[in-house]
Amino acid sequence: MTNATPTDDLAPQAPRPVRSRRQRMVPVGIGISVVVAVVALVASLVGGSLFFYNADEAVARRVDLGDERFTLQGAPIGCSITEGFNGEDPVVAFSVTFGGETVDIVHFGDPADLFQPDVPVVLDGAWVKGIAPVEGFDGVAADGWYFASDRMRVKHDNDYKNDEDYDQRLAESTAATDASKTLCGT
Repeated sequence: MTNATPTDDLAPQAPRPVRSRRQRMVPVGIGISVVVAVVALVASLVGGSLFFYNADEAVARRVDLGDERFTLQGAPIGCSITEGFNGEDPVVAFSVTFGGETVDIVHFGDPADLFQPDVPVVLDGAWVKGIAPVEGFDGVAADGWYFASDRMRVKHDNDYKNDEDYDQRLAESTAATDASKTLCGT
């Protein structure tokens, strides 16, 4: 068994090889590449996100939004639903309401499976100035604008509610239906 003495640590060691400038730049280049990749990823995530507006907010910001894509939410008005075709592709035109404002919608494609009057929908698309290009659809808003949508989701609640809340839910449902009837003139 050999014991190390303090003098062993002082023994001359072989000189470390000198790294060339090129070898020192490789880690720096890798670091810069990683930073650029992270910045590009964050920029694509932020740029690809859609802003979410209720119908009343979307109308209030219509000029600011211009033709930018965003997500709009509102409850379809039953009497306004008109189905048709754009060539061979299905089109559904209807009006939604939220917060006292009404928006005319033209959805290109099939409606969501649970699409029905007074059940809120979430739509992706953009404002278009002009008359909705669906035969037989006059729109409830009829303000010279419509929201052109290409993606529709039905907004629903996954919460279980017991019978104690039944009267309140019935009153809310009746109020939504009454608002829809008022907008339809019935």
